[in-house]
Amino acid sequence: MTSLILLDLPPSSFCAIDLASFTTAPRFRGIKNIPPGIHFCYFSPTSDPIDTESRITDLDNPTSNSSSLHFRTGFFFTASPAVPYIIKKWCSKTETLLSESEIPSVEVENVKSNLQEIYRAHLSPYEKLQVPEEKLVVWNSLVSTTLSKSQSTLTRILGSRWSCESTRETKWEKEELDEAIRSKTEITGSRKIFGPEKPPTTENESTRERESLDYTQINLKRTWPLNAVGRERTVWARDRSWVLTDIFRRLSPKYEERESESSLATADSTAESLAGNLPSSEDTEDGQAALLAELSVSFVLTVLLANYSSTIQFKHILEISLTAGEAVKSHTKYFVKLVGIIEEMLKAARLVVGEKAESDEEDDEEAVGIPVEDNVLEEFVSGGDAWLIKLLRGFNRELKDVDDVKDKNELERLNDGFAKLERVCRRVGWYLDDQYVRKGMVDLPPEEGGGRIEVELEDIKGEDERGEFAPVIVEL
Repeated sequence: MTSLILLDLPPSSFCAIDLASFTTAPRFRGIKNIPPGIHFCYFSPTSDPIDTESRITDLDNPTSNSSSLHFRTGFFFTASPAVPYIIKKWCSKTETLLSESEIPSVEVENVKSNLQEIYRAHLSPYEKLQVPEEKLVVWNSLVSTTLSKSQSTLTRILGSRWSCESTRETKWEKEELDEAIRSKTEITGSRKIFGPEKPPTTENESTRERESLDYTQINLKRTWPLNAVGRERTVWARDRSWVLTDIFRRLSPKYEERESESSLATADSTAESLAGNLPSSEDTEDGQAALLAELSVSFVLTVLLANYSSTIQFKHILEISLTAGEAVKSHTKYFVKLVGIIEEMLKAARLVVGEKAESDEEDDEEAVGIPVEDNVLEEFVSGGDAWLIKLLRGFNRELKDVDDVKDKNELERLNDGFAKLERVCRRVGWYLDDQYVRKGMVDLPPEEGGGRIEVELEDIKGEDERGEFAPVIVEL
């Protein structure tokens, strides 16, 4: 198996691999016995004694010290029998991780000559960090398997080094910031407040490109074709199937867009006839795999690195995917995989904060009502319960209305997968169907004073069709 050797990490740093985090000890030099697949290592050279959740890698002399992060640096890497070891070095001057080619050759040769001693006394076993064992299973299902089939997506988003930092931005965010600074400078006539101006060079431009996250740009304000008018605009504004399949087209290198006028829908078209202009699932399989890989990457960088740009991309991908009702009929396989990834994301979010994920074989009665910390949902996605649950409920309603699909077997798999997702959601107190009580009486336990109180859910009033939200028929 592969060994990851990390040189010059400050003592008592926060360090993690995949979903397992710990605090480094003075003799820590890396991790050994890493199984084949794609993994993610990240760390922060700062420590915080308040955090008591992290574990210590010094198994012989454990202490109560622990660490958390302020800014994290991480990188993906591939472990395989062909790669016995990977060497990285922390540079305190630049606060970056150096790859083997950037480390002085003398240090590299010294490490290679002492590999056996380093392996025996200074590397922590990967399997001992995976507590509970579900962490490895969830990681493989969520990230390793998905990204192994689309490694080019990692290179496109992160560059050839597959590395990222908490503060890294997308290309267009950098462009918007530069434009805002330029406009402010021109208006006030003052110098830039972010240091002296540097003459643009080819090297600086290439560095800037490499330091940007190259996510697929998604514009939720325009989800219809450029030349769409009338009914077509209305349909694709409410149903985001067109923009979703357009992204599939853009991410499929071999797909040639249809440019003939016959492919354009008319203003009098209905949703059904408009759906005929969506590309077939077989023509955009590469794009579907790339978008799912992008979703996995953005989730990892959101939860593990707290990268804001990745959070925005993560939300955008889920929003266009879960509001594309027409695409379910033609791209059912994509949604089968999407539902499975969302299920693994919920499990991963719970494991990150130390809660064990239950197996799918448990009965619903045993799974319902298991408490979960609020910060799980906050780390999963900003505004979690108020945002994602509404998308899932809307998708559930769309799914119940789907009948005319190209592949009935895939639709059955999608329904089964969503049923499993519902069971997982119940464990965190999410209910994705419409069978819920908005208002009722709750008995308080004796330790809280006993008695009964009346409670009412306020966050889903907009989904209720009673009272002021009831539909009204107006005769003209």
